[in-house]
Amino acid sequence: MIGTVITLALMGVTTHGYMQWRADESARRDTVCKTAQQHMETLEIRTRAMAAGLSVDDYAEAEKAQVGKLVSALDTAKNDAEVEAVIDAHAAELQAQDAATDAELKDQRTQQFLEQTPKKQLIPADIKQEIERAEKAVAEACL
Repeated sequence: MIGTVITLALMGVTTHGYMQWRADESARRDTVCKTAQQHMETLEIRTRAMAAGLSVDDYAEAEKAQVGKLVSALDTAKNDAEVEAVIDAHAAELQAQDAATDAELKDQRTQQFLEQTPKKQLIPADIKQEIERAEKAVAEACL
């Protein structure tokens, strides 16, 4: 009888310890995932700033001004159709900026072929490698 009670107590303590360990491990994994995602987001912002030829602070100010312009335009919209038009115009502006950046990067790749003087690379190779490592870290940490 005492042996059964001791066995059950040990099983209960072991089960509780295992469940606590699993909960701690899950919380640790969530923290690591959030940290990796935050680092990736920071790198993306830094990369967009470099691609725009701005410092991170200047890029943040430009982004803030762009958001302010969008909010102002939305505030002046009088009905749903005008709101949709403002959103569509903003989306088109963002797509144009993305296309211009893509064209710039493509132009940088083809310059040697055209025997042009290469432009200074906006995004250094070490930053590109850091982005790749951060993407891999996010993929591993956020299973």
